[in-house]
Amino acid sequence: SLSLFGGGGGSSNSGGERSVGKAAYTIDHLQSLYERLKSIKNGDEQNRDTMVEVIRQITEALIWGEQNGHDHNFFDFFCEKNILADFVGVLGLARVPKTVKVQLLQTLSMLVQNIRRDTSLYYLFSNNHVNQLISTQFDWSDEEILGYYISFLKSLALRLNGETIKFFFNERAQQFPLFVEAVRFFGHRDQMVRTAVRTTTLQVFSVEDSVMQRFVLERSSCTYFVHLACHLRELWVRLDQ
Repeated sequence: SLSLFGGGGGSSNSGGERSVGKAAYTIDHLQSLYERLKSIKNGDEQNRDTMVEVIRQITEALIWGEQNGHDHNFFDFFCEKNILADFVGVLGLARVPKTVKVQLLQTLSMLVQNIRRDTSLYYLFSNNHVNQLISTQFDWSDEEILGYYISFLKSLALRLNGETIKFFFNERAQQFPLFVEAVRFFGHRDQMVRTAVRTTTLQVFSVEDSVMQRFVLERSSCTYFVHLACHLRELWVRLDQ
């Protein structure tokens, strides 16, 4: 059977997943983690804990390499092996256990938040993998999945500026999934979700890009802004009472 993470597999090493220290932050160890990830043949419950732990260790190594300029070879390896595409592809598979999806959403949020080099950030945002993930339809009735998904959107929005907006807003196709998907949850019953959505929209509004701003205004004038106005009216009524 085919591996979830591209290619066939090397041999897997049993046990000892959690014994990670500074010595583990080497390119050789990252290579061994990647080979182990490739060796996982399917995403069933039997492999769940192993997948989660290997993904977590890969995340730690990547962030360690990025922070303080320790070793840029870590993220270069991540790019070379196209691991981001694998992560996004796995997130879109229905059979993959929820705990694996949660770990992947956490991983991507942490990478977005902790990456220091512009070149690394631009790689993450390029090739449309992130927009593909944003547009993935998860089980929105699962509040844990939704919470991590919205947190991921917020982490992306916090990295928006005049340069990075081009990776998310497609002027020619008039598509902006980061904004469109976020505002769907504006009226969600969970306050943390609503707060994250507002943070995301405020970050979008603050980016100085006239074409994008026009798209947002046209898209929101009869939907999001109407709901926002109604919400504010309800708050004012409560205050008056």
